[in-house]
Amino acid sequence: MKKMNFGLSALGVAIGFAASGIALNVSAAGPTLSEADFENAKTIYFQRCAGCHGTLRKGATGKNLEPVNTQKLGQERLEKIITFGTEGGMNNFDDIMTPEEIKLMATYVQMEPPVPPEMSLALMKERHHVFVDPKDYPDKPLHGRNWENFFLVIERDVGKVAVIDGDTKEVVAHIPTGYAVHVLKAAEHHKTLHAKNPGRFWYTQGRDGKLTKIDLWQNPD
Repeated sequence: MKKMNFGLSALGVAIGFAASGIALNVSAAGPTLSEADFENAKTIYFQRCAGCHGTLRKGATGKNLEPVNTQKLGQERLEKIITFGTEGGMNNFDDIMTPEEIKLMATYVQMEPPVPPEMSLALMKERHHVFVDPKDYPDKPLHGRNWENFFLVIERDVGKVAVIDGDTKEVVAHIPTGYAVHVLKAAEHHKTLHAKNPGRFWYTQGRDGKLTKIDLWQNPD
């Protein structure tokens, strides 16, 4: 089985969820954690929760988890939600987290979320890794496959996107992407950019901030 090495451009943007020196801003009557427990909870949240609830807990596919909302639910109710999940679609975590971790996370989401450090545009440009310069993009497909019948499948847990040939049912590539990618987007859905060849370029963005551009016209091995 042949594999394709598609040209891709990656813009590494380190969200840096594990920021150091973050103050634990909670009210005197609010829940508290030791520095070690807070750091542990922050890591668990990034790995298990941020994809749905957002890095700043403002909500995405999951609900807003800012203290103004979570403190109304309270420790016991939050522990039950994390343990058993919800009818709205959140899965149970009692087979993923220990009881101690569930208790920890119930406390953590009642505290102010740490703010991740921002990266400057200059540093983004410095870390911009170009595999194929745009001026060198091919003006026609460099392979004989029916690229318009390719399927792109997110392999979230391994940080890759699989490219599957819909005609032959072959997996022709596993392309490295950012951490915990949830969505693939194409340029033709942009409001101002108009793609000449719809379906050729695809973009992913990982939870770590890494943006990847995938070109389906590039040459296979």
